[in-house]
Amino acid sequence: MSKNTKSSEYVIFFFLLGVLGLSSILLIFQLIPFPANTLSLSTPDYKGHLPLSSAIHQSKTTDNLRDIPLELKEVSQILWSLQGITHGINKRTAPSAGATYPLEIYLVHNGSSSLRRGCYNYVPQNHELRIVSSSYNSMKLISSLFGEDQDAVSNVSTVFLILADYARTTFRYNTDHPLYEYRGVQYVHLEVGHAIQNFLLQLTSLNLKSRIITDLNTEIIQDFLNTTLIPMTVLPVGINGESNSPLLKFKKRSIDNTEEMTVEQALVKRKSIRQYLDGNIPLSVILDIVKDSTKIPYLSEGNQHLDLKLVIGDVDGLINGSYNFFIKNNSLQLLTVGDLRTDLRKAGLNQMMIEKAQLDIIISVNTSWIGEQADSILYHRIMMFNIGMFAQNVYLKCASYGLGTVVVGALYEGTTAQVIDLSTTHTPIYIIPIGLTSEYYEEEKEPIIPLTDMARTFALLSYIPFYICLYLSLPVLRRKLTKKMRWIHCIIGIIPLIGVIFHFMVIHGHVRDLWNFLNIDTYFSTSSYFIEGIISFPTTRYDIGIYLANLNILLGIIAGVTGIIFAFKLVRQRKLVRRIHKYTVFSILVFMIIHALLNRTTFINNPLVFLLLNIIVIDLFFMLYLSPTVVKDIFKKKEDISSITQKE
Repeated sequence: MSKNTKSSEYVIFFFLLGVLGLSSILLIFQLIPFPANTLSLSTPDYKGHLPLSSAIHQSKTTDNLRDIPLELKEVSQILWSLQGITHGINKRTAPSAGATYPLEIYLVHNGSSSLRRGCYNYVPQNHELRIVSSSYNSMKLISSLFGEDQDAVSNVSTVFLILADYARTTFRYNTDHPLYEYRGVQYVHLEVGHAIQNFLLQLTSLNLKSRIITDLNTEIIQDFLNTTLIPMTVLPVGINGESNSPLLKFKKRSIDNTEEMTVEQALVKRKSIRQYLDGNIPLSVILDIVKDSTKIPYLSEGNQHLDLKLVIGDVDGLINGSYNFFIKNNSLQLLTVGDLRTDLRKAGLNQMMIEKAQLDIIISVNTSWIGEQADSILYHRIMMFNIGMFAQNVYLKCASYGLGTVVVGALYEGTTAQVIDLSTTHTPIYIIPIGLTSEYYEEEKEPIIPLTDMARTFALLSYIPFYICLYLSLPVLRRKLTKKMRWIHCIIGIIPLIGVIFHFMVIHGHVRDLWNFLNIDTYFSTSSYFIEGIISFPTTRYDIGIYLANLNILLGIIAGVTGIIFAFKLVRQRKLVRRIHKYTVFSILVFMIIHALLNRTTFINNPLVFLLLNIIVIDLFFMLYLSPTVVKDIFKKKEDISSITQKE
C-alpha cells in the first residue's frame, strides 16, 4: 500500500472518529430529559357509540353556549376528528387537494380542567399538542370578533381555531378565477368545510355544541397566536345553554335494521376511492345518502343558495339522465333523459371515475347572489365551507355503506354547467362520483393489530435487517462466513425489500387488516398506485419523500438480484456486479433516511435522535471497514515506539 493511500485512510479514519464522537455527544444531549414543549394526547376512540345518521340529524350549532370544562381525553378526540391521521403516512380524517394539507389546528384553553391553561398547536403526525404559550389572554381573542360571537367565546373555556397556509396548496394549484386569486385558495376553503363537519359530528357524539364563527379580525388573531397563518374560523366548545337535556344516543338505520357505523368508525374508514365496480345501486341508498348529506346547519336554516343535481347512470328505480334534487322536500325532478356521464367526465378534466361511477352529484353555488353581498369574498369563503360540509357528509355516508367516492374540484365550470343545464346564476364547485366497491354490503373486519403499529413493524423490518446485512459485508466478517453460510446473508438482504413493500401497502391504505394480504386485488391496487407514483413528478416535500420510497422498491429489487448473483458467482463480471450492488445499497440507505425525515415517519418520535442514530451506525460501519488496516497500523506504530523506548 502506498504512503498516499495510507495517509488518506488515516484522514478518513480520524474524521469518522470525530463524527462518531460528536454524534454520540449530540445524541446524549437529545436523550437528556428537558422540559418538554409538547403534550402527548390519549389515543382517540375509533369505535364510538353514536350512529352516523343519528349524529348527522342531531348535529346543530347553537347561539347560546354555556361552558363545560373539557377533559384532555375529549380534547384529544375533537382534535383527531379535525385533522387526525386515519391511514397512510399522512391521510387524515378530512380530504385535502393533492394531499397538501394546508390546515393547522390551534387550541386555546383557560385551564379549568386537566388541560393546563395556554395556547396549543395540534401535531397530527404524533397526535400531540405543541405548546405555543403557557398564557391565554381571552380578551385579546374576544376583541378579534364581533357582536354575539364575542359572547360565545367569552362564555366557554375551550376554543378551537382552524388556520390555513394557502401556499401549501396554491403552490400546486394556481389557475386564475374571477372570485379568488388562485383555484388552490378555493380548495383550502372547501377543506375547512370538510374539517368543520367532522368537528360538529364529533361534538354531537360527545354531547357538546359549538358556534361556527367566520367573521374575524385576521391581524389580531395572528398577533394573538404569534403566527403568519390565515385564520379561517373560531370554534368555541361548550353545551347548549337553552337546555340541560342529555343527547339521545339511539341507534337507527333508515334503510334496514342492521346496526349502522358510528361517527368515529366512518371517520376512520373514510378515504378517496376512484375505482368502481359494475352494477346497480338501489335508489333508497342514494336518497338516504343525499338527504342526510344536506343536513348541515346552513341548509337546515332554510338557505337555498346551493344547487344539487344528480347525473344518474346505474341506479335501480331511476332512468338514466340528469335530475334536480330539491333540498326543501327531498324530491327529484327529471331534467334530461340519457346517460350524461361521458360528457360529464370530459367536463371534469377526463377523470375516468366520473364516467365509471353509478351516479355523480354536482353541487353548485349562486355566485350572482354572492357578488351582490357587501363582502363578497367573505360570503364566497363561507359558501365553500358549507359545500365542504355537505361533501364530507357524502364521504362518511358512502363509507358507512361501503361505497366509493371522491370529490372532484378540478373541472371546466362552463362545460359542466351545460351538461347539467345549470342556471347562469350558479357555478359548479364539486363533482362527487359515487360507485360500487367490493366492500358494498360487506361487513368490515376488525384489524388484528392497529395499522400504525403494523406499518412501524414493517418499517423496522426494513431498517434492522438492512443494517445487519451492511455489517455482514465487512471484510472481517465476510472472510469468516463460509460459502454455505452466504445464503443467510441473501435471505436477510431480501427481508428489507419485503418490509418496504408491506410498509408501502399499509401506509397507503391498501391493507386495512392482515386478511387483506391474502386478497389478490390488494396487490393489483398496490401495483397500480406504485406505477403511478414512479411516473409522476414530485412537487412538494411530501411527494419527494413518497417518490424516494417508491424508488427504493426498485433499488431493493436490483440490490437483491445483484447480491444473489455476486454471492453465488452466477456471472463472470463479479467486480461490476459488486459495484452495482454496493452503490445501490448505499443509495437505498440514504433514500430511506431522507424519506423518513421528509415524511415524518421515523419510528423514533424525535427526528434528530433518529438521524443521529443512523449517523452513528453508518459511521461505525465505515470505521470498522477501515480498521483492519488503519487500527492495526496504529497499534503497530505504538509497539515500535515502545520497543525503541525500552532499547534506549
